[in-house]
Amino acid sequence: MQLKLLRFYFLISLISMLIGTGHARNRIPRFETTRMKSTGGSGVASILMDEATFLNPATIAYYKQASLYFQRSGLETTQTGSVNPSAPQEYDQMSIIASDAKGLTGGSLSYNTIEYQGQEIKRFSSAFGRPLGKKSSFGVNLSHTKEKVFNNDDILVEQDFTQVTFGVAHAISEEFTVGLIVEDPFQERPEETRAVTGFQYVYKGFVSLMFDMGADYNQNLSDTLLWRAGSQLKVFDDFFLRFGAFNDKGRQEKGSGAGVGWLQPKLVIELAVKNSELLESELLNQTGEEIRETSFSLSYRF
Repeated sequence: MQLKLLRFYFLISLISMLIGTGHARNRIPRFETTRMKSTGGSGVASILMDEATFLNPATIAYYKQASLYFQRSGLETTQTGSVNPSAPQEYDQMSIIASDAKGLTGGSLSYNTIEYQGQEIKRFSSAFGRPLGKKSSFGVNLSHTKEKVFNNDDILVEQDFTQVTFGVAHAISEEFTVGLIVEDPFQERPEETRAVTGFQYVYKGFVSLMFDMGADYNQNLSDTLLWRAGSQLKVFDDFFLRFGAFNDKGRQEKGSGAGVGWLQPKLVIELAVKNSELLESELLNQTGEEIRETSFSLSYRF
């Protein structure tokens, strides 16, 4: 009898050890430019060019130049969940963006790829922005994604899907702009549908303040509320410091970022660090995780 009990306890212990050594895999971090990482992902109302395929496609309409952009990012992740803590692991992300806004309609093409915990995403995007009068603009972003991700049964599956983002921007004055985007309104991925509005205020060309707020309008707004805040400080004529923070209740994620930018008439060099914390959530099948991203980008304007 005692021998049978010992065997039973041994079997239970072995199963517990096997379960405990399993490696939970969270969703892959979303694509952001170096500037976005430094400002906590904010900037829906910022007049930006290279970010058109990530943020608000309408803002590219305010430019009259072309740009080539390259970005390389490194990710260090640490599982912090109570069930499955792990040692830090490193991954890579790369982005290439080509933009041309010299005509009446500005356009941008991008290719992004990221590897994360045995998973991979490749994303091809095109964005178009067109003026609506002297102070307003409208834009559309079309993204096609190919991904290899683990499902809830820990099986690697391949998926292809296409999403649309609509955006508008309006310059109330030279100092104050507002913007609005609607992400994936056709619910290709229902968990990624949301509307985000934001504003940017520039004080004497010296300090820029950005704030975005949004939610998934198909669910309880308080449960999916997100906010992102950022600031940019002009140190010299061509040198900028940036800071930001964010909190996304729908994705149970929060964090902060910081970075620097060196802006020349034709060359833009940016560096950023972003720290994110994913909270443990049974509803999202998500384990606790800390992510540290370092990013470098180079943009040539002509």
